[in-house]
Amino acid sequence: MKPVVQFGTMQMLVESLLDGFVTAKDVLASGNTGIGTGAGVDGELIMLDGVAYQVDVHGHVNKVADDFPIAFGDVHQADFKPLKHFDNITLDDLQKEILKEVGTENLFFAVKMTGEFKTVETRAAAKSEKPYPGLGEIAKTQVIFDKDDVKGTMVGYYTPLVFQGVGVPGFHQHFLSDNLDFGGHVLGATLKSVDVSIQILSGVTINLPTNNEDYKKADLTDLSSLNGVIADAES
Repeated sequence: MKPVVQFGTMQMLVESLLDGFVTAKDVLASGNTGIGTGAGVDGELIMLDGVAYQVDVHGHVNKVADDFPIAFGDVHQADFKPLKHFDNITLDDLQKEILKEVGTENLFFAVKMTGEFKTVETRAAAKSEKPYPGLGEIAKTQVIFDKDDVKGTMVGYYTPLVFQGVGVPGFHQHFLSDNLDFGGHVLGATLKSVDVSIQILSGVTINLPTNNEDYKKADLTDLSSLNGVIADAES
C-alpha cells in the first residue's frame, strides 16, 4: 500500500507562503497521478500518467515544463481498483456513495472518475507575485468555468477531517477533459455515465520547504481562521 506524497500544506497557502519550492519534475518523481497548484497559486494542476497539465486563469490547458515551480501538490503511484459505475448522479451524492462503499472516513484514498459528465464547474486563479496575498484573498478573484456534456477525468483525494490544514478535509478533486480544452479545481458536477475507481492509501508523506527562509520564519501557530479560509477557497 502506497502513501500520498504531499508537497507543502494548506496552512502554508493560507499564510501566504506561496513560493514554488519544488518543480514539476520533482513532484512527478514521487508519483504519476495527482493534483496541485503552481507558485503564487498559478492555476490548477492535474497529473495523469506521469504528465502534468496546468489549467490557467483563462481556462487554457497547458502541458507544463519540467521546471514549472509548484507551491502545493499531492501525488501517488496510481494503482486504482474499480469501485462502481454510476449514471445520472450529482457529485455531492456520488461522494456520499463512495464513502459508503469505502466504509470509513478515517483513511486517505485517491479517487478517479472517467466518462461522460453532464455539467462540470471548475475554477482557477491568476498567479500572484510577492508580497503574496493569502489564500482567502486569492479565492475572491478566482475565475469560474462551466462546461456541459464533456468527456474527461476527475481525479483527487479524500483527506480525513483530523488532517485539516495539512490538506483539504474531505474530497479535493480536479478535472481534465479528454480534449485537453477544459479543466480546473472542481466546484461541482453532474455525472452522466462514469466509472469510479479508488485507491486506499497508507497515509501521507509531507515534504516541506526546508531551504525557504520565509517558511522557516513564519508563525504557523494561529489556526483560528484556517477552517473558514479553506472552506471559502475550496468550495
